[in-house]
Amino acid sequence: MPSPVTASASLVGLLGVSRAAIVDHLHRSGAQPVAALAVHLGISEVATRRHLGVLTEDGLVEEREPRASGGRPAACFALTDRAARLFPQSYDRFANELLDFLTAEHGRDGLLAFLRWRVDREVGALTDAVQGGTLEERVVRLAEALTSAGFVADVVRDDTPNALPTLQLIQHHCVIEGVAREHPEICSYEAAAFSRALGTDVQLSRRETIADGSPACVCTVTAAVG
Repeated sequence: MPSPVTASASLVGLLGVSRAAIVDHLHRSGAQPVAALAVHLGISEVATRRHLGVLTEDGLVEEREPRASGGRPAACFALTDRAARLFPQSYDRFANELLDFLTAEHGRDGLLAFLRWRVDREVGALTDAVQGGTLEERVVRLAEALTSAGFVADVVRDDTPNALPTLQLIQHHCVIEGVAREHPEICSYEAAAFSRALGTDVQLSRRETIADGSPACVCTVTAAVG
């Protein structure tokens, strides 16, 4: 009987043995029908479908149309883009090497020019996502856009008496943490992109970042005075 315990310990701890084995197998082998997954796990197809149901509800697995073939092909299951984030990537190293090369070849001015270019691109996309509505509605939509991009963001409102209404945009996860630690300028330029996307009636400051060792990246947002 095949052993399903091929997934990493961290994946098993997060999902449990059987569901971790399904995710690991789909990551290694691509889309698979239920029967093949059941054989790999050494359990029944009914039990396999139960595990797939949980993974589907969690947004980690999706059912895909089978490829056309003779007879009636079985439906297949595959990992979603969200599930791909469960596996280690080498993007940080590549990005750091790219930025180091850019600095070595073009100096710090070259690096800052790239970051300004990146901010302009980010502002365009974020503005489309958050434009219109009250300041709080815009910040909430910005948090939703960041969460969709993997940053797991939410908004906390501070209604301290005799003070300006204050919103905190909190990012609980940073998908570029390794790069930001090596190049902290990225955090400042990212905050600038948020401020520009939210509009000219906004004052935004950031004093806490995951790259600096804080548990979250926190931007304080208030209405601009004057």
